[in-house]
Amino acid sequence: MTARPHSPGSPIYDQLVEEHGDVLNEARRLAEIAHQQADRVLGRDAPVLMREYAEQP
Repeated sequence: MTARPHSPGSPIYDQLVEEHGDVLNEARRLAEIAHQQADRVLGRDAPVLMREYAEQP
C-alpha cells in the first residue's frame, strides 16, 4: 500500500493505518481502476446510457 503523510491530530487513524494499511485510499484506488475499466468496456457514452437506464420507470 502507498505511504500516507503523517497527519497530526488523528493519532488513532494513523495507528490503524500502520496496523492495517490505508484501506480508504486503497478502496479509492481500486474504485478508480474499476471506473476506468468500465469506461473502456462501455465506451464514452456509458454515463449517458446509465443515467437513461436509471430514469426508466
